Amino acid sequence: MVRTYRLFGGALVQTEDSHLDTAIIRMLQHDGRVSVLDLARSFGVSRHLIAERLRILTELEGLRVVAALDPGVAGHHVLTHSMVRIDGPVRPVAEAVAQLPNAVFVSMTSGERPLVFESRHGSSATLLETLETVRTFPGVHEIRVTTYVDVLRGFFVAQRRQNISLDDVDHELIAALQEDGRTSYRALAEVVHRSPSAVRSRVRRLISAGVIRIAAIKSGGLSTNRFATGLGITLAGPSAPVRKFILESGSIEFAARSHGAHDFIATAVGSTSAEVLCTMEDLRALDEVAAVECWTHFDLVKEDYARAIGKLA
Repeated sequence: MVRTYRLFGGALVQTEDSHLDTAIIRMLQHDGRVSVLDLARSFGVSRHLIAERLRILTELEGLRVVAALDPGVAGHHVLTHSMVRIDGPVRPVAEAVAQLPNAVFVSMTSGERPLVFESRHGSSATLLETLETVRTFPGVHEIRVTTYVDVLRGFFVAQRRQNISLDDVDHELIAALQEDGRTSYRALAEVVHRSPSAVRSRVRRLISAGVIRIAAIKSGGLSTNRFATGLGITLAGPSAPVRKFILESGSIEFAARSHGAHDFIATAVGSTSAEVLCTMEDLRALDEVAAVECWTHFDLVKEDYARAIGKLA
């Protein structure tokens, strides 16, 4: 097993082969509340090793496990992807966009439109207000908007969605899990003044109904062994084969059927640039794909889904 050493808390600590970390993150992306014991059993390692890897991933690498509320539950029915052409430095504009409450994802990228952001809105009117605000920022030259029609893969996408009634206790639990999705049932019980067993039932109900999804996200999302590339896919035929490719791909982390500048928006990730390139080439090889526009994510300025949906009416 390959080992490297990194500076942590003023001291050099040993880190294991990155394959284990990648595997842990993938399991947490599937189920953010999976136990340390189950993780250890899955990988055939000790609980101590898993606990240490989790500590380093969260404290050093910026891994977070949080709850994402289904956008529809929060009243957000307009989800968009915007690419901004800027005259001059990009970072001041990126930081200004990150302050907007409806912006959930802001990234500095490559290409002629070096700022990408996603936003969520209750109506088209509030979307227009956000775009009007962004156009007032110094340096903004053009905004190209694509609207998500159907989110196929992503951090906040549940397998199914059921309509259930939410009360104040549910609201409090969601807010707490948005801060830390791995908070123990005992700690959650103290927040809402209910028994741990009652809290466990409520959380499972929220997850089963698709109201929330608890999963891992990387703070900043990028590292020396994680490459992320945005893909804007234009169709030349039926969408079904492209949709099938996206859903079966092991490299595509986010994808949405869309209209506007692109027919699909996706994000391909990999431990090497060659892995991401392979996914792009496989996409381009599909007869139904006319073009794939790409932009590399250099710096994720904001990825905060809970901040935009923290309050429930």
